[in-house]
Amino acid sequence: MSDPITLNVGGKLYTTSLATLTSFPDSMLGAMFSGKMPTKRDSQGNCFIDRDGKVFRYILNFLRTSHLDLPEDFQEMGLLRREADFYQVQPLIEALQEKEVELSKAEKNAMLNITLNQRVQTVHFTVREAPQIYSLSSSS
Repeated sequence: MSDPITLNVGGKLYTTSLATLTSFPDSMLGAMFSGKMPTKRDSQGNCFIDRDGKVFRYILNFLRTSHLDLPEDFQEMGLLRREADFYQVQPLIEALQEKEVELSKAEKNAMLNITLNQRVQTVHFTVREAPQIYSLSSSS
């Protein structure tokens, strides 16, 4: 087992193994940590990558497990896709594309409160992606 490697990604520190960083040899990280690309160091000697540190955790977890794990309320899909593209992790890019297709097919629910004759009426509706199909139900 190799010594741990600490990365400074956009000011956020991550510690992992060389095996994890090189798990996808064709990726930018695989190239960096196999010696094919130079690495930059911060003032503490950590490998420095000038990218978004917050979303890097999802990339690192994918490198560890080959599985895309995102919270249900994840709101930064575009940013994560750009970061995956930067790091050139092709299986992650493909997993993100599949996730986006899955999310686009998911139903979206909403509630709207309307005041009618001084009474509040609540309208519930579900929207499915194109063609626009709406399902409405109401309750008071």
